[in-house]
Amino acid sequence: MIRLLLLILSGFVIYSVVSGILNSIKSQRPESQSNEGEPMVEDPQCGTYLPLSDAIKATIHGRQHYFCSKKCLKEYKKSQEK
Repeated sequence: MIRLLLLILSGFVIYSVVSGILNSIKSQRPESQSNEGEPMVEDPQCGTYLPLSDAIKATIHGRQHYFCSKKCLKEYKKSQEK
């Protein structure tokens, strides 16, 4: 009976230690850059909405624009040259 209790207790201790280590590793990882409640912006090239912090910012003809990728930025600049 005592062996069973010691086995259960040691299992709980091992579980607690492993769980604590995993939680500390998880909390050290950078979270997604998109925060809840963050303003969304629209890519003028493809129409995709994305969080402001994830957007690629560019000033074109004196106006600030936000893009989802460098590809969309290049295509937009190309279309504005025409």
